[in-house]
Amino acid sequence: MRRRNRLRIIQIVRRGGEISRGEIAQAAALSPATVSTISSELIAEGVLIARSAETGGNAGRGRPSAGLSVNPQFRHAVLIILKIGAVNVAIVDYAGTVIARQQFDLDMANVTMEAFRVTLITEIRQTWDASGLAAEQLGRISIGVQGTTDIAGLKLLRSPMTPLTDIPLASWLETEFGVPVRLANDCDLIARALNWRDPERYSDNFAAILLAHGVGMGLFLRGQIINGTRSSGTEFGHMLHQTGGALCRCGSNGCIEADAGDYAIMRRFSGKPVSAKPQSHVEPREISDIAEAARSGDRLARDTFASAGRALGSGLAGIFALVDPFRVAFVGHGAAAFDLMEPALREVLKNSNASAASNIPIDLYVDEIPLVFEGCGIDALSEIDATQADRVGESMRNA
Repeated sequence: MRRRNRLRIIQIVRRGGEISRGEIAQAAALSPATVSTISSELIAEGVLIARSAETGGNAGRGRPSAGLSVNPQFRHAVLIILKIGAVNVAIVDYAGTVIARQQFDLDMANVTMEAFRVTLITEIRQTWDASGLAAEQLGRISIGVQGTTDIAGLKLLRSPMTPLTDIPLASWLETEFGVPVRLANDCDLIARALNWRDPERYSDNFAAILLAHGVGMGLFLRGQIINGTRSSGTEFGHMLHQTGGALCRCGSNGCIEADAGDYAIMRRFSGKPVSAKPQSHVEPREISDIAEAARSGDRLARDTFASAGRALGSGLAGIFALVDPFRVAFVGHGAAAFDLMEPALREVLKNSNASAASNIPIDLYVDEIPLVFEGCGIDALSEIDATQADRVGESMRNA
């Protein structure tokens, strides 16, 4: 119980920014005495800091109220985003503020396992050393990846970034840096970031669908991220849309992604057969150019985006047939062309068993990287919170 209350108080303060003990007691449904005792422990441990507030006028008896906030210098976390062709490394303080950030080019399509390990460690080390932080300040490393991880978040099982499989990223970095490491699918992190940003809009049930080179989904049901029993993320992009349909980069035919991913849009607009091998990379600008052609009246371009909309609508209809319809956020540069996909998507929903979903609310976020970073940071800092919550009585032992 004590551990749970400690964690709850840290979480409330983290979300509140600066919040009084009375507000914490109300939010946590705890007595003021309990909040006072636990918050004093956390201040002594360096987790929280208190700032006295001027009350003005006659504040009554007792000491002035104090706003509590997390101590930015308590610990730091390294955040890593792996995407096609690049590695983004950032360092955030305990309040979530980015204090250092670098991007490195890395052709993971043509790298050996050992070269990948050495390069990744070197780039993290370079970013950390440049920050001037002491080694003991590092509390956690969190990695967001395009691809699928094992359910424990220790290995990258497979990814469009590289032909390498079963990459033991967590083991590499834990051995090198001596702190816990966790991997997560980028779509899961996007969904988590939306939930953190706006818990009323993105609460119990919603999906974040990434429209980029591939198509992925982060899915919240009943307030929890939905994963498989062995791997992270959902395989929305690889749900069957059309039997015997277009060739997907996964090697199957008829996947949603094979009609809605960047390479699928480029293939169709270029007039190539649906059996043509998917391109390994498409520039976002190329998708933007096709969208502009569609808006200018190009029939093939319009049909291309309509085909993508039907594939996405087909996948959502299948999910909505199993669970109630929910809000959807489309994320990534592909979302900039969603106006060209939406009519076909909603028409599919209207004519499906999930017809009630034809008017679902849809939000658009064209730049996914800030959301992936934000979700990665929430993941890392929440784990540091949980670790510290376990250290019940630490301030007393150190007194």
